[in-house]
Amino acid sequence: MRGKKKLLLLAAMLPLALLAKANNGSDDRGKPEPAISGIVSEMGSKKPVQGVTVSIAGKGQDKKEVTTDAAGNFKVPQMPAGELIIILEKKGYKTFRKEGVTLKEGVPLKLSFDISNEGADDESDVFHPLRMMDSE
Repeated sequence: MRGKKKLLLLAAMLPLALLAKANNGSDDRGKPEPAISGIVSEMGSKKPVQGVTVSIAGKGQDKKEVTTDAAGNFKVPQMPAGELIIILEKKGYKTFRKEGVTLKEGVPLKLSFDISNEGADDESDVFHPLRMMDSE
């Protein structure tokens, strides 16, 4: 008798366990994946770069801007399919521009960018009257 109760309990629990496994325990049901996601890292060191402004626009589309998080990640939800221009900007780094990126309908796009801080806007090229007096 005791064995039958265990068997019935297992039979009742099995569908619940399968349902939980199918959902992976997450509550993301129905949420669409981001259209575009990616990571921005520093060229050379490959360290993630936080605070990079990622601007994405296509022909006839409004520009969308997001900022990278502490791990250098960004996500842009709901972008219409088509050809895109992506611009990465952060003070102390060279501005990075990538044209001709194609986003297909229903296909999430994952990107990876390396940006350089070499030759970025340094103050040596900035006009300053006192600096000019020092050189005379």
